[in-house]
Amino acid sequence: MAVSPSIPAPLPQLKNILLPTDLSDDSLPVLPFAGQIARTFGARVYVCHIQAEVPLAAGLAAPRLYEAEGKDAAAHLARFRTSSALRGVESKLLLVSGTIHDEMPKLITDNRIDLIMVGTHGRTGLAKVMLGSVAEEICRVATCPVLTAGPATNLPPEAAFRNILFPTNLSEVSKKAIRYIRLLASRFGSRVAILHVAHDAGSANREQQAGSLRRNMAGDFGAALLEFQPKLDVAFGNTPETVLREARQTQAGLIVLGIRNAFRPGILVERTAYRIMAGAHCPVLTVL
Repeated sequence: MAVSPSIPAPLPQLKNILLPTDLSDDSLPVLPFAGQIARTFGARVYVCHIQAEVPLAAGLAAPRLYEAEGKDAAAHLARFRTSSALRGVESKLLLVSGTIHDEMPKLITDNRIDLIMVGTHGRTGLAKVMLGSVAEEICRVATCPVLTAGPATNLPPEAAFRNILFPTNLSEVSKKAIRYIRLLASRFGSRVAILHVAHDAGSANREQQAGSLRRNMAGDFGAALLEFQPKLDVAFGNTPETVLREARQTQAGLIVLGIRNAFRPGILVERTAYRIMAGAHCPVLTVL
């Protein structure tokens, strides 16, 4: 039965991009992709560092150390701004003091940020618990989409965005990602694949289950992306492992996730979205 496409929602705009950095090498993988997105959409990039405030009990030497740290941070930001990856991109430096929890929402609002692009160190398990994850902390407070690139990213920026993988749990929340997929696919001429990872009902029922799921995907998701003739895939297994495997096998240049409340504080369970972000060979766009 033919599916009647609904009127698509207006496409979002990408005019202002926030590029937070902790001044470490973990920030570097995202730079080429930030430059490509900014040049493609004519966006301004805000290169930002949030400097921790000096504790009141730090002693008399603390202000001088804090000032020296601030000068060093400003020098690092200037080097990021003038990197070859951002050549030809309008940019501005932002150095603020405080915490990510308090300052990130202000930065987003004050600068009308449409997209955050941040490098992630890719640590999982105990290493992440002990050392923390700046990218995950940003995702907890972000009010706009976040694009991450980690140390496993191994494709050139010109290969990104042309082959988009959209993993979905078929929920209404995941549909938030569709507007951004349409925006990027229309601008980059991307191929689009929609992937659902299902719980295995046993080999005897797997084909029937996959067929039923594909029909649901065609109506609820395929119609919204009909102009790109999306490929509909159903796979079985552990969700993050399966998504990462499918992304590698299909040579995806971008993984797009539509999620909600996936980065709530807690260390007992490693979140699916973060595991995908940390292990992906390509950038991951998370629409929160």
